[in-house]
Parts: sequence; structure tokens; C-alpha cells
Amino acid sequence: MIQKYLWLLVAACLIALVPATKATCTEPKVAVKAIDSAGIDQLIKASKGTVIVAMAAWCLPCREELPILVKLYEKYKSQGLKVIGISLDLDGPSAILPILDKANVNFPVYWAGEKTANDFNIRAIPLLLFIKDGKIVEKFLGKRPEAFLDVQISDLLKEEK
Repeated sequence: MIQKYLWLLVAACLIALVPATKATCTEPKVAVKAIDSAGIDQLIKASKGTVIVAMAAWCLPCREELPILVKLYEKYKSQGLKVIGISLDLDGPSAILPILDKANVNFPVYWAGEKTANDFNIRAIPLLLFIKDGKIVEKFLGKRPEAFLDVQISDLLKEEK
């Protein structure tokens, strides 16, 4: 009986000595930097074939649309597509991080907050802004199906060539 408990004690000590793996690491994959209205204006003016997505962690349609945007970004980035996320979470930049990690977001995301949302008259999300030659050419409010976005992005990039 004592041998049984001794083995359990040894096993518990060995398990405690095993270092944590990367799978338990909670470091975010994407850094979210703060941006103000002037910074967003600069992003728009410097953009050619770009989709800007306004979103928030609490927004279910935003969370559902993110994997679609990641997939389409992967499909079209070699053709010049840029995707930029703008978080409007009131709780700051860290609020969106778990959502970005879960969706494997690999494009830049900024945190703008409420003032910038008001400056740009954003009243509902998700909101997609399609940018061409530094100008907003399309606005899509609400979650859109993948096939619709695929066609819209393809058209945006065709016009760029």
C-alpha cells in the first residue's frame, strides 16, 4: 500500500517538473495598437485595394465574419489585397484579442474606441469599407456571405490593375 502512494507521489513530482508548453501560452498572435481619427484618415488615403472592417468583441456577426475575412485575405493578398481591422470596443485594445486569436487573424488590427466611431459616424457593425485610390468606394453594413465578399473583393482588385 505504501508503495502505491510512493509511486503516486513520484509521478506527481515528475509532472510538476514538466515545463509548460506553447499550447498553454496565452500571448496574443496579433498586436492591437491604438489609432485615432487622423490615423484612420491616413490609412484610407494611403490605401489602394483595401478592406477596412469595423468590429467589436461583443458583436456576434463580427466574430462570425472574421474567419471569412481571414480566408479571403489569404486568397487575395498575393493580388494586392490589404485588410485592416478597427476595433471599437469600449474596454480598450485587449477586449478584441481573444477573438482575433480564435479566428487566426493575420492582418493588422487597430483599436479606435468610441470617439473615432463617432467621428466616422459608425452607428452599427460590422461595417466594411472598400478603399480604392485613397477613397471609400463601397460600404457594407452587417455580416455578408462569403460568396458576396469574394465577388466584391475580386472586383475591387480588378479595378486596381
